[in-house]
Parts: sequence; C-alpha cells; structure tokens
Amino acid sequence: MENSKSKKSIGEILSALTIAVLFLVILLLVVFGARSYQHGAESQYANDTQRVVCAYIATAVKDNDGGEVTPMEFDGFPGISIADGDTGFTHKIYLADGALMEEYTKADMPVNPQAASKIGQTRQLQIRYISDDLLEIKTDKGVSYVNVRR
Repeated sequence: MENSKSKKSIGEILSALTIAVLFLVILLLVVFGARSYQHGAESQYANDTQRVVCAYIATAVKDNDGGEVTPMEFDGFPGISIADGDTGFTHKIYLADGALMEEYTKADMPVNPQAASKIGQTRQLQIRYISDDLLEIKTDKGVSYVNVRR
C-alpha cells in the first residue's frame, strides 16, 4: 500500500509541477506579449509624430488660397506666416521650446506660445525659399518641399 501511496504522491507532485510550469509559461507569454505591444505602440506614436511634424507646415502652405507665405521669425522663434487673404489675419506656425506651435491671429499681433496649439515635438525648424515658388521646410524629423501658389 505504501508503494501505491508513494506512486500517488509522485503523480500528484508531477501534476502540480506540470501545472506550475504551464502557468509560468502562460504568464511569460502574457508579459512578453504586453511588452511587444507596448513597443509597437510607441514606435507607431513616434512615426505618427514624425509624419505630423514633417507634413503639417507643407499641408498648411498647400491649403493656402493665394495669401502671402513668408518665412520669418516671431519674437526670436523661427517660423512661417501664411496670410489669410485680405482679412488681416495670419496663420503663424513656429518653433518654441522644442515644440512646433500654431496660432491664427491678427497679422500685427505678437505670438503667444502659452495660448498656441502644439502640433508636435521637434528641435529644429528652418524654412526658406530655394527658388521663387519652392519652399524648403527642415525639421529634425526630415525635409519637405512645397510649391507655393502665388
């Protein structure tokens, strides 16, 4: 009988050990799956942010309906002014404290980064005309070129 009890005890121990190993494997799969998902989500966010920063100014310039597009500095912040026709308002996009900001204000008003909308993160913004109607936009995320309608 003792032999039967020891076989039962060994069987119970092996069953418990098998369940513990399966539980550990499932737990590791969940942890690695969650980390993999987190890494994928972070990469997608970084890619989306990069595309937003690179394309936002180009899209704003393309959507311009013939207003004057002028690269300029706003109180020491590099940026671009896109005039809104004859309304006296302008779309101002500029770099302030490592962020691309935008405001829609009267042309003669100074920029106000505290009241502006944040578009995305970038450490660099250079905008210049490289020909009469070709605008070059450089950020630390890349370079875009836009044909400006005049």
